[in-house]
Amino acid sequence: MKFFILLSIFLSLSNKEVKEEKVIKNDKIVLENRNYRFLYDICKGDTTNTQKYWGEISKGMKKIVFINIKEQKLTAFEFIDTFRVFLETKVSTGKFKNSTPRGEFRILKKRISRSSRKYGGVMTFWNCITYDESIGIHGLKDKSYEKYLGQPVSHGCIRISTAVSKVFYTLIPIGTKVVIE
Repeated sequence: MKFFILLSIFLSLSNKEVKEEKVIKNDKIVLENRNYRFLYDICKGDTTNTQKYWGEISKGMKKIVFINIKEQKLTAFEFIDTFRVFLETKVSTGKFKNSTPRGEFRILKKRISRSSRKYGGVMTFWNCITYDESIGIHGLKDKSYEKYLGQPVSHGCIRISTAVSKVFYTLIPIGTKVVIE
């Protein structure tokens, strides 16, 4: 009799574990579908880019930055179990057509401040995205530019406010993917 009681307890426990495992798997599938849909929406329905970035996330990419030239907006996403927008701000990109390059880049170097020999001025919390060091995401020492955020007025760099540039510099590591469209 004791054997049958123990057997029934064992079977009920194992059945409970199987049910819990199914719930966890179903929740994971729902979460993956939600995350994929979120990325698909960010990529504006471009399936090729959605699949490419999804592949990079599955290989361990934790953060990605999108810069929308038309909207003059920077959005930074973090991926742990789900996507989270952790930074969204107005920017100023290049004043002239194609002065801010479109495409995929990475944060290559960082400097707390950097002088611009070509245009003068001091760039603060500079995040370089091109190998020739001509384009970066940064603030400026002279804050008068901030009234133009949301408008294309730079020589090609992506300007953000001084306060945001410090946060961006701290939270976005070297190697982070930057997509400019």
